[in-house]
Amino acid sequence: MTVRLVTALAVAALLSGCAASPLAQVALNKMGGGASSAAAQPAKGASEKWVTLVNRGVKFKMAQLSERDGVSVWAAKDGSQVFLSGPMLVGTRGFGRDLMSADTPTLAVLAAARAHHRSYYDMDGTDTMIRHVYDCIAGSGDAKDALPGTTLLVEDCVSDLGTIRNRFWVSPTGSVVKSKQWVSQGVGYAALE
Repeated sequence: MTVRLVTALAVAALLSGCAASPLAQVALNKMGGGASSAAAQPAKGASEKWVTLVNRGVKFKMAQLSERDGVSVWAAKDGSQVFLSGPMLVGTRGFGRDLMSADTPTLAVLAAARAHHRSYYDMDGTDTMIRHVYDCIAGSGDAKDALPGTTLLVEDCVSDLGTIRNRFWVSPTGSVVKSKQWVSQGVGYAALE
């Protein structure tokens, strides 16, 4: 099943025209016989993040496993994983209906409040890769909703599935201290901090 999943991710990446994307490269490298990500353990003293699956009311800690080509891999003790390209959530594993990959904007695009597209790839119940394309616009959020010392960027997106709203709390230095991002219809939102 793992080989089928990785193969599906690689094929979807190639078909969507993003074969050079970091997540696609990770998938292709795994197909080449790399070490199993489930067996990988974070190094002692690795950076940590808290992840909350909002719809499930579950909060847990993840530690950074690796970083390659701009994509960092974070893992929980149970083996579930999150893939981040900068602050942008581009994949999950072990959450159920996972986000297999995503084409996301940069933080600079969000800060410039430019219209853009997001593509999310997830698996349905029959192991079929599904692509969801959202039309998005970003802007400043309400100052009262910002964490102390941060600016809130809000990204509103719409597709035939409905609407989603991603939020990014940005420090004065430009780093994202917290975000709340869409994973999939089966998971809902994940908050990362």
